[in-house]
Amino acid sequence: GAFDEHLDGLSSKGSMSDGLDTASNIASNNFAIPTGGRGQVSSTDGLSEQEQKILAEIQELQRQLWELKSGEGAAEDEDKPAGEDATPVAVERNRLIMVSNRLPLSRVKDPVTGKVEYRMSSGGLVTALQGVRDELDFLWIGWLGCEIPPEEQSAVREQLLSEYHALPVFLSDDLVDKYYNGFSNDVLWPLFHYVPLPMYKAGNERKFDTELWEAYKEANILFAEAVLSVYQKNDLIWVHDYHLMRLPEELRSREPNCKIAWFLHTPFPSSEIYRILPVRKQLLGGLLKADLVGFQTYDYARHFLSASSRVLEVNTSPKGVEYENHYCSIGVYPIGVDPDFIRKVCTMPAVQRRMQELKETFAGRKILLGVDRLDYIKGMPHKLLGLELFLARRPEWRGKVTLIQVGVPSRQDVDEYQKLSEQVNELVGRINGTHGTLEYSPIHYINQSVPQEELFAIYQMADVCLVTSVRDGMNLVSHEYVVAQDTSTSSTDGPGVLLLSEFAGSAQSLSGAIRVNPWNTEELATAIHTALTLTPVERELRHTKLSRYVSSHTSAYWARTFMSEFRAIIRSKPQNIVKMQRLRVGHVVKAYECARRRLIISDYDGTLTRIQPVPELAQPNTGLMETLTVLSNDPRNTVIVMSGRERRFLESWLGHLPIGLAAENGFYHRMPGETEWQSMSESIDLSWKDLVHPIMTYFTERTPGSYIETKENSLAWHYKDADPHFGAWQAKDMQISMEDVLSNLPLAIIQGNHMVEVRHRAVSKSRVLEKVLEFMQNPDFPGVLDVDFIFCVGDDRSDEDMFEHLKELKGSLDAELLHGGEKGKLEAGASRTTLSPPTVASLAAEGDEPTTPSAGDVVARRRRRRPAIFTVHIGNQPSQARSFVENTQELRRVLRAFASISKKDNDLRDLEREESRGGHNTGHHGVGRHREAGSTAGWPFGGKGMRGSDADAGRGSTGMGGEMRRADNVATASAGPSATDGGKSSSLRPR
Repeated sequence: GAFDEHLDGLSSKGSMSDGLDTASNIASNNFAIPTGGRGQVSSTDGLSEQEQKILAEIQELQRQLWELKSGEGAAEDEDKPAGEDATPVAVERNRLIMVSNRLPLSRVKDPVTGKVEYRMSSGGLVTALQGVRDELDFLWIGWLGCEIPPEEQSAVREQLLSEYHALPVFLSDDLVDKYYNGFSNDVLWPLFHYVPLPMYKAGNERKFDTELWEAYKEANILFAEAVLSVYQKNDLIWVHDYHLMRLPEELRSREPNCKIAWFLHTPFPSSEIYRILPVRKQLLGGLLKADLVGFQTYDYARHFLSASSRVLEVNTSPKGVEYENHYCSIGVYPIGVDPDFIRKVCTMPAVQRRMQELKETFAGRKILLGVDRLDYIKGMPHKLLGLELFLARRPEWRGKVTLIQVGVPSRQDVDEYQKLSEQVNELVGRINGTHGTLEYSPIHYINQSVPQEELFAIYQMADVCLVTSVRDGMNLVSHEYVVAQDTSTSSTDGPGVLLLSEFAGSAQSLSGAIRVNPWNTEELATAIHTALTLTPVERELRHTKLSRYVSSHTSAYWARTFMSEFRAIIRSKPQNIVKMQRLRVGHVVKAYECARRRLIISDYDGTLTRIQPVPELAQPNTGLMETLTVLSNDPRNTVIVMSGRERRFLESWLGHLPIGLAAENGFYHRMPGETEWQSMSESIDLSWKDLVHPIMTYFTERTPGSYIETKENSLAWHYKDADPHFGAWQAKDMQISMEDVLSNLPLAIIQGNHMVEVRHRAVSKSRVLEKVLEFMQNPDFPGVLDVDFIFCVGDDRSDEDMFEHLKELKGSLDAELLHGGEKGKLEAGASRTTLSPPTVASLAAEGDEPTTPSAGDVVARRRRRRPAIFTVHIGNQPSQARSFVENTQELRRVLRAFASISKKDNDLRDLEREESRGGHNTGHHGVGRHREAGSTAGWPFGGKGMRGSDADAGRGSTGMGGEMRRADNVATASAGPSATDGGKSSSLRPR
């Protein structure tokens, strides 16, 4: 990829470089990394003083901001007393773990002596990181470029760690061929450069190979294991490029608190192209586990956000993405070159001599320069076609202009690249044959790597540099040409002109270039003529703008900026943030099993069933009905189902079950055992529908895939099947339109999950929850919640108020327990009966009337009846819930586990009921005795409204006669003596 050529040079199998197409990729020689100061920008004597001032203000604004930010940070550090805060020091001097596909090392083995040597590569990323060498220690992790025998791996690892601060990842040749050449270079690289997956061709079909995908995942796992083998707590991990898109997730799953950044050196395609990829979700999900994801340009970042929104259906902002309760920041960091190094090379005597030789060779001609790798994304055929049209339209330039085209061979064993080479050779021959003479050739084509002295000599003498990429991450040839022209004195017409494709990433930064669309051959030919005929003042003006940007936005500046943002994100990240945890199923099932009085509250659409576009399709299936039947028939359970659907649907689907129901998000509700629906408002005025319905109809007609759901007391506009971006825009416009009309009415406009609903302000699921909790209070101890297990689950914004309400309830109960502890101890010493009042059951059995409980009794009862509360969200999205499950299927497995326990308890109660009828209703079977007597003591099922029938009272008495014990917020029960069982424990004690 972008690093393999940069770090290890080009090879016949070499991957495609992209944003890092620089001289070190094109040339055949390496130079040492310089450490000297910055060179001087070219003279601007041709400009007026006012023009120079304006240019300076515009081009150096970002650099000034950066210096200001750095100065403020230094000042803050100076103001802090020594030792006051050790955290910034630890962050500033942490170790940086660089992870790329290739190490910046070449392994060379002498064929005669067998001695192995390692050579450090220069240029590219190695040079870029010089800018942060003083701030961070380095450890580089990557593949060495060849397979290492297992018996040598330990020695190689130790040598590279000790001598080069590098850790090799050992990959087999077979794995490299599938992961690197197969998936990375044959699938991801073309797709990221807008070349879709191959279509079907008779006799030559190529399908998506899952074996390559498995190899890609395996390689990313091996990289993760290598990183974690040396990872320390405060390390910063910086992952590079498309080869390792799964690595952030692999690292996060093994080390949740690690600090990860990922940078892409290639383009990121639009969502329409990216969505072609069969494993699109897995790759995006893997990247979003990073703390920071960086791109070369804003376009690439925008495409990434769009793909995340459409593929993963998450909410995004220009600053980042919240995914599975983890926030991933998004940033734009265009890479640059090292101007000092380029200027040093250009002033070398050998380069200057070669430049003079070339000037003499091409005396009297204008020189056009193209430096490209022979790759289909570089647009070499487009460049040649533009030149051909230019010479045909402007014959006066024949013999006066020459294109020097350097085309470095790449991936010569691949059919597509072989065909491209043949096409370029054909075009060069055709143009030279048509427009050339015996003494003149319009094109000098160099199909090989050239020495670096030669390349920089050509940079300095060229009048125009042509970069015609059809898609490029950055293309730093343009930057190198600009810097080389700073030192050039070869032309009396002023500095050279940069002609740059608008599809290269650098086009967004280099505003002084002439931008062209390489697909428009006529435009390209015109641009060539414009570049050749610019006046010296215009050339100087354009070059000054380019030079100021390239000189300030260097490769070192790129590394410093990225690392500064990375560390700022880590520092600003809340350390003690409470995140949703995956529901511990075993824990909640155990709590359910031990509880004697349970409350289960569930949303319907998207929770118990999948969201359906048509209400009739949301009918529960047989499996769900069986589960709900078992749960609702358990006398220990109170089951409530809330939904946004109309009550007629809930009545037809669930009305026959002994459960509570809430329709239209709580406007209508009824408690278990009730037959009549209650409403939140006595007087209902529905005239507002005449105002809202036309507005919704207007947007429905203009939003394909949307529809209106008309309910008894609300209206909902759904756009789940519409384009997500367009639907969201329309929803916002609709809300603005309705707010003007409904501002004076007691209505609320709710933005839900791909829907907009208009309903009464007083309607919410939390209002129903309040009534349910009142319903669950012990009538003999007002204010005491008679429940020890609450399980509440939902999937969208309408459920958040329930989660918030239960969160506040838990907080108040915890505070009451905390503040009541000391008081309880004092009361216990004075009067034991205050903390342990006689149970209502024992009083009723002795024929006494229950007395009104004291305040101390109520407080003691509250502390003993503190429930275990579980709030669960479907999906790991931001929520007030404490836990999450992945989907409705996982929730159903939890509910089936509940039902399995309830079924066993019901079977046991049936058995004891049979024993009681056979005369065993005395002695230790006190529970059966109460049931036959029609006692209402204990915890009656349904609470209010369920008293009066012997059957209901019998069901309610199940499990009484025991005192509750609390441990870690999980209810447990043990049998205790009662007035009716002679001190013997109940056999109905929860297991």
